[in-house]
Amino acid sequence: MSQSIKTFDYTTKVALPNGGVFTVTKVTQTNINGNILPVVIPESSTNGTPVVLSIPSSLGFQPSTNGKPATTQPAKPGSPSSRTGSPASRSESSASSVTKTPSPASRSKPSTSGPTQSPNPSPTRNNLNNPKNSNEPSNSNNISSGAAAGIGVGCAIAGALIAAFIVWLLMRRSRRSRRPARTESVRLNGLTSAGKSGHGGMPSDVSSAAAVVERNLPQPADDQAISGEISRLRTLIKNHAQSYYHSNPARASATGIDQGALGAIAMGNMPIITSTLTTLLSSPSTRMSAIRFCIAWTAISRIDLGCEPGMRDDPQTHMAFISKWRTISAALLQRTYGSGSFSSSDPRNRNINNALEALNSLLRPYADGQHDDKERERKLEEIMRRAARFGFLLFSQPSTWNFDWETPQNAGRGALVIFPALLQIGDDTGKKSPMPRALEEQELVRGLEKYL
Repeated sequence: MSQSIKTFDYTTKVALPNGGVFTVTKVTQTNINGNILPVVIPESSTNGTPVVLSIPSSLGFQPSTNGKPATTQPAKPGSPSSRTGSPASRSESSASSVTKTPSPASRSKPSTSGPTQSPNPSPTRNNLNNPKNSNEPSNSNNISSGAAAGIGVGCAIAGALIAAFIVWLLMRRSRRSRRPARTESVRLNGLTSAGKSGHGGMPSDVSSAAAVVERNLPQPADDQAISGEISRLRTLIKNHAQSYYHSNPARASATGIDQGALGAIAMGNMPIITSTLTTLLSSPSTRMSAIRFCIAWTAISRIDLGCEPGMRDDPQTHMAFISKWRTISAALLQRTYGSGSFSSSDPRNRNINNALEALNSLLRPYADGQHDDKERERKLEEIMRRAARFGFLLFSQPSTWNFDWETPQNAGRGALVIFPALLQIGDDTGKKSPMPRALEEQELVRGLEKYL
């Protein structure tokens, strides 16, 4: 087989069927056994349609002896024909040093036939004849492992910052919801018809102020706390009487009773008359019970729980108003009366001193000389202060309480109440209880028929 190849310098532009423009700078004509092959732009550059170049004879080209170019079917990727090309395509004359320039239409309209491949600006002869080389995707877009690690670290840091910001927002909102409401001022002169109605026709500023008041009222104490306080007070009075006073008949008969002090103690509705109390104090067998009664009555009868009758035509409404008034007053007076200590400016000091003066004048003749009199007075003052603190505890409750000194009918004629019962007569909503509930029972002394 004889073969000759001639190469000619020839520059021209060829319009391709797909709308592009092919620039030719050099052509090669092949003669195989006298069979002159035409110059063909391969199908790899024309998207599947080979284009035969028409070369002027003035360049020395001989006419093609096989009139139609050898055509090949498009090969599937990975097949042998797609990697090496068909024999016909390898034997055809080729146009080399060409540049494919897209037409304006092809630049302005996206291709819909498949993924767009960027053309090689200066394909070589091997590129034109080897579809694999011209269509093979480039690996220039691959990301290095170092860059991928950097991207991962950056994303992790950004995610952590976003999560921390969200947690901060949630914690801030939680703190705001738990923060005590600030005091809201209410303009009393603004409660006119011009005010906007909030709840049930009430002006909005009044309803918001009422909500603030409700949120800041003292919480009700449980029964155990109240019962424990009054039990400790009862025990203190009992121990004080047994420790600091005597039952000596001789000394008692030689000492008179201060009637002025007795009258100061008997203020209010004392359950026994002063003459009976004088007799009980003078008798050694009843003196301890009488001393305990005097101390308990002096301390507890001065506790004002704000239960005086009012609105006699509507006692239920009165109790509800008194309940709310007490809790609001207790909230306002918490700084003055709520602490465990008594300051020098505490208004209760005057009442405590007056009660101590009357008690000391009445009980000093029965004091046991084995103990220091100053210590006895200090212990008695401690009882009065504890009673005052217990009184403020009851006063601050929304429920209504009362002390019961009345001797039960089934107790008999010779019984005396020396420590009262604590009764709950209204619930936390200010509603009157149908049946009083005794949180602390009375303490009775019996067998006093000849004195009472």
